[in-house]
Amino acid sequence: MSRDDIKGILIIVILVLLGALGFLLAYKLTPNSYDVDAKTMCLKNKPSPLKRVVLIDKSDRWASANVERMEEWLSHIGENIPMNSRLNILSLSGSKGKETRVKKIFDKCSPGSEADCNALYENCRDIRKKFVVAFEEPLFDITTLLSKSGTAQKSPLFETITTIFDDIKSQKAEIHIVSDFMENGHKFSFYKGKLPSVKELIKEYPLPTKARVTVYMHVIERRRHKMELIDAVKNLWRDYFMQQGIRVKEVKRFFISD
Repeated sequence: MSRDDIKGILIIVILVLLGALGFLLAYKLTPNSYDVDAKTMCLKNKPSPLKRVVLIDKSDRWASANVERMEEWLSHIGENIPMNSRLNILSLSGSKGKETRVKKIFDKCSPGSEADCNALYENCRDIRKKFVVAFEEPLFDITTLLSKSGTAQKSPLFETITTIFDDIKSQKAEIHIVSDFMENGHKFSFYKGKLPSVKELIKEYPLPTKARVTVYMHVIERRRHKMELIDAVKNLWRDYFMQQGIRVKEVKRFFISD
């Protein structure tokens, strides 16, 4: 084989490699085609990489300062959710003479923020605008609902939690509970002064799940309850989750209320 033949083969090899590299770059820079639900902005027929559930227990009227605290916190919750991950915001309240019911007040997947944008083929400013209009703005409307108090006689928090766990199909989930955690349901009532054992709670309300779930307890401390009872209730809930393999990342006071 002559030197010219070798040179020609090398040129052909280099051209093939350059062509393959160009094809790979074009493939990487081309946006993926997603089949997205128009209402929720979630990917169809595909579980979200993260499902973040916020349960707000609205059994009493809140002061305006506490409503503002919630508004600020919800904005933070929405800003930090990853692209294509789902955010559910649920309100637990009810009217006089009726049982407390769960109301879904927000259910959308994040379309992604500017941090997820590739400026080579996307308009990052438009993506940010879409995120704000479709995802952030509705969060502020929720505070109007939160300024109203519920007056239901029963508040079955454990039943609500088991329902939330049943609906989790994501590989990873976070559940943020904003409540005083004072169960007043069909099986147990913490207002009677005697708390059940963790074993009794698990028997009545088991939480079987294959998802990796992390629970955050944002505690509303009410002045009407003694600190001994508040601490005992927090510990009971923490043990209820942890003894079933559910990670409890934090138990913090959210605010103090009457």
